[in-house]
Amino acid sequence: MFVNFSYKKAVLIAWLTFALNLVVVQYADSKGRAVIHQVLRESKEDGSSIIIKLSGNPRYKVIGIEKREILIALKDTELSKGLSNKQIAGDGLIQHIEINKKPHNVSCLLVKLRKPYIRIDHQIETGKGRLWIRITDKTGVSTGTSTTASFNKASKPGVSDSPLLPTEMEAPVALSRSGGIDELLNPGTKDATPDTDLFLRAVEHFQEGRWDDAIQIFRKIMKAYPGSPHLERAYFLLAKSYDHKFKKNISDHFMEVIIHYREAVSKFPNSVFVPDAMVSMGNCYFKAKNYYEALAHYNLVYKNYKTHAVAPEALFQRGKILALTKKPQEAIKSFEQLESRYPETPFARTAKVERAKALFDMNAFKRSLRLLDEVITVEPDKVYEDPDILLYFGYNYYELGRLKEARDLLCKTLNCYPDIESSHLVLTRIADTYREEGMEAKALKLYNMVLRRYPDSEGGLISLLRLSVNSEGVASEKQLLAGPVEEITYNRPTDETYKEIMKSHGDHPLSQLAGLRLAHEQLKHKDYEGSIQTLRGILSKHPDTPLSEDIKSALRTSMEAIFKREQQAGNYENILNYYEQMKDLLSIEDAPNLLLILGDTYRRLHLYDRAISMFEKAKSSYTDQDQPGTLLFGLGESFYKVKRFEEAQQPLEVFVARYPEDKRSARAYFFIGDMMLRQKKYDKAMAAFNLARQKTTEKDIKIRILMGMAEALSGGGDYDKASSVLNKAIALLSQNKRDSLIDIYDAYQRLGETYLKLGDNEQAASAFEMALKVSPKGRNDHRLQFRLAECYQKLQARDKAERILNQIIVAGDPFWSRMAEAKINEIRIEKTVEGLGHT
Repeated sequence: MFVNFSYKKAVLIAWLTFALNLVVVQYADSKGRAVIHQVLRESKEDGSSIIIKLSGNPRYKVIGIEKREILIALKDTELSKGLSNKQIAGDGLIQHIEINKKPHNVSCLLVKLRKPYIRIDHQIETGKGRLWIRITDKTGVSTGTSTTASFNKASKPGVSDSPLLPTEMEAPVALSRSGGIDELLNPGTKDATPDTDLFLRAVEHFQEGRWDDAIQIFRKIMKAYPGSPHLERAYFLLAKSYDHKFKKNISDHFMEVIIHYREAVSKFPNSVFVPDAMVSMGNCYFKAKNYYEALAHYNLVYKNYKTHAVAPEALFQRGKILALTKKPQEAIKSFEQLESRYPETPFARTAKVERAKALFDMNAFKRSLRLLDEVITVEPDKVYEDPDILLYFGYNYYELGRLKEARDLLCKTLNCYPDIESSHLVLTRIADTYREEGMEAKALKLYNMVLRRYPDSEGGLISLLRLSVNSEGVASEKQLLAGPVEEITYNRPTDETYKEIMKSHGDHPLSQLAGLRLAHEQLKHKDYEGSIQTLRGILSKHPDTPLSEDIKSALRTSMEAIFKREQQAGNYENILNYYEQMKDLLSIEDAPNLLLILGDTYRRLHLYDRAISMFEKAKSSYTDQDQPGTLLFGLGESFYKVKRFEEAQQPLEVFVARYPEDKRSARAYFFIGDMMLRQKKYDKAMAAFNLARQKTTEKDIKIRILMGMAEALSGGGDYDKASSVLNKAIALLSQNKRDSLIDIYDAYQRLGETYLKLGDNEQAASAFEMALKVSPKGRNDHRLQFRLAECYQKLQARDKAERILNQIIVAGDPFWSRMAEAKINEIRIEKTVEGLGHT
């Protein structure tokens, strides 16, 4: 059954940011946004080319909206002066090009075509600063990235009007007329025997359609006259009687019918009636939509009974199954074989129409039209025998953009065949022609009519979706739907309409589309959790849905929105909890935005190894030139924190060079300075610390920078400046009692060591005393006490030195006790020597 969904241009553009996350083709350059300077068009023999001259290397996406519309969208791209809202004239293929600027820094080119395209090739040439898009309307060789014409995501492959694989033409075959229904109903003898009389009575009932009476007599013959010459015919006619009896509800009884055919074939395997029975069994399976078994039976007949009268039917039915199972090329081959081998049969004439339908399914609209023209040229009256001829004339014209002709033919189809099974779809397609010509009022009126008359049909669901998009233009009225909910009102919100479709038509493929649209509505209204719940429900109920990629893309978009919301609120644990819930359902390996947020979250929670893992995965989605600041800084800091300094240095240096104004640059410079310090590259360390100090306004990082500078100055031998810098650090630390005592302790201790190197023992002693005052409770300060005692010794305050050294001995530390005892002995010797000098 023909179904085609035409998404509105405005809806697609509104979803543009979401679509650009699906397929990242190229990336923006390191200087920021790209700029489009010029758009050129070139005509080619087999199509047209669009050349976009630009600076930068933007992410872009080429999207087929309709068969005659192409959207080229460039992310983070500006339009140069004079290009915004500009329209560029077309050529033989391109009608015109509309250039517009959209929200979220997206620039769009909407290409309107005069006829359907076959394929699109596109490639960005960074060195030449241009993006070219080649649109082909004839078969040819292509280069670059290719997009094939594919407009119905759920079904049609994008195949062009290019030549199909050649079909080997076969000579016509003379058919045997034996084994047909006439022979089956003929008793073959007129002997007045009881079994012959019974058989003739059963045949009479069969011809009159009195199936139960016929069945009863055929069974009686089989039971009472096992040696009857009519037994073979009785078996096959019994099966046919059941076949006719259950014709209207074959799906409920097809196995019962099949069993009787099998009994007949099993009992008389060499009967001339076997081919007909095999085709009949195939037809039962076909009506029950068991196409695999049906195809097997048709193949057996065509392979083993090519000259039998039922062979054309088997080949015809085979082609129909191949078309229904989306194998149009094989279907066409089957129909062509039928036309060449059995040209005089009714099936051959109908096969050409089926071939035209298969070509339509392959998007070969012009070839389909040519075949239909051939049919009505030979048999003009056939349009009044087969509704598919007018119907597919209309469908083909619609796809080729000849909307008025399509509408006229579709209306004629309904006038000639008012009871056609697909009338709901025909009316919907007529409404689509009005909509595409801008006659919204007429279109909406027809959609409403379809929904009222055929609420549970495919056309009704399509109309419901169309109406939900245009709900503000529809009169307030109630539309009846079969199912648990009695009515739908069209002054209701769009999301309620989508929910109703999902509830009342949950097993229909269109309900999946309604669910996806509902999720987008929820996303638009920032109901991110609701959007994810809707999308998870679709995947849970329909794991093999053809919309799976769209659904997963929408899931990633909603997840990213949730992550950003929690990130802004500082709820980093919530981000990780949500990720744990979703990771088994949705891979994020190709979602760099999500990976960056997770990496940054792990970094902030000091889970640096996990942060590195996420950042490394995200890194694979970027070139060296377009790595974002979050990636470079996060990776550099995480490597630094786990002491992988060689790996940390490169991303941090790239970060400060590429993003010098980023507020994180102060920390990055500090990390670089500290790594230089560890390598004893004191000049480079000082340069980095100075840059860090210039860029920071945060007191905590400023203190760490001053401490690093002091160490670098000490390492370079400039102890005077080092002591000055340390005093500044201590002054900052003292301004806030909430600052860490450990930091103040460390600063005083370093200051004392610096004064010692300057030879200022008094200042050193003062610094060490302050360090001991602020020493955290329970800390082992024996080394610091020992250094203070040394200062007192040098200042001739030997009594103070001995008191401190005795405290160390009492504490009982083996090493420092021995050191203290040795130092006391040294002091006592000094005293003795001094005493001798005074005697």
